[in-house]
Amino acid sequence: MTYVVTFPSLLVLRKKMPDVPRPFRIPGGWGTAWVVTLLPTLLVAFTVATLIWPGLGVGWFDTDGNPDDSLPSAFAGQRLSYTLSQLIPLGASVLVGVLFVLWGQRQTHTDQFVEVPQPVR
Repeated sequence: MTYVVTFPSLLVLRKKMPDVPRPFRIPGGWGTAWVVTLLPTLLVAFTVATLIWPGLGVGWFDTDGNPDDSLPSAFAGQRLSYTLSQLIPLGASVLVGVLFVLWGQRQTHTDQFVEVPQPVR
């Protein structure tokens, strides 16, 4: 799931820090950068969605099938239970991550005003 936010970092870093030397460059300019960012991001996002909602693509493009047949056998016929078993831990993880980010920002802001002692010579 982390790749959903990792792949777009190409565009963010290229925009915010264009002069930083990097060992790997994607040729072709911004158009190519957008393509190589969006394509894997969308594919990974779809994969994550199918992990949360098995059978998401079933029935697309005039194919037969029932999305509920893609549920794990322990959750047969219990779409809501399965979805909650995925979304609740995911939401808790995201909440913990957001709390750590906010805590880190608070620490960073208070650290800016702390005077650092100079080493004694």
